[in-house]
Amino acid sequence: MAQSATTPEASHPTTIPADTATERVNGGNLVYTEETEYSLLLGRETVLGRHYLGFTNVTDWDALRDTLAARGLDIGALYHLPQYEQ
Repeated sequence: MAQSATTPEASHPTTIPADTATERVNGGNLVYTEETEYSLLLGRETVLGRHYLGFTNVTDWDALRDTLAARGLDIGALYHLPQYEQ
């Protein structure tokens, strides 16, 4: 397996949107929004899932790729989702 030392071509730096969250993982941070729904039973908002928007503070693209694969996410996201500036 070849080691990639450069940033994927499709990653264009942009500013992180205000209504997002980040999660520190091996190789950088994942940027996402949480999908929520109000539960009448619980009487509060509950998180249904996450929509991944991109990456920030990337230090190792290979480690980030492994993290996506371990979570069952499409590793093609490395090439299609943007890299945000912090």
